[in-house]
Amino acid sequence: MSAATPDRFRIEQAKRDGHLTVPLTIAVQQGRSEEVEQALKALGATVESRDPRIGYLRAEMPVDKVEDAHLIKGVSAIDVDEPIGNKLPEP
Repeated sequence: MSAATPDRFRIEQAKRDGHLTVPLTIAVQQGRSEEVEQALKALGATVESRDPRIGYLRAEMPVDKVEDAHLIKGVSAIDVDEPIGNKLPEP
């Protein structure tokens, strides 16, 4: 599995848990941040933050489109973060 290939276990777990989206941290090749951001948006992602100086984007991506994100030219790595649940912690 390449670094750009998303973690299938986390994607499948998010689907089983009923999440419609998952948070991603995406490493982007130098000078391609805007191009990658536009491609992510075309897949339905919401880009939450970016830092082109160090080449990363944080995005909320539809769970059924995450695997397509690694096909975007300029993406060098994708990390699927744990979805945040909205359950209240039990005492």
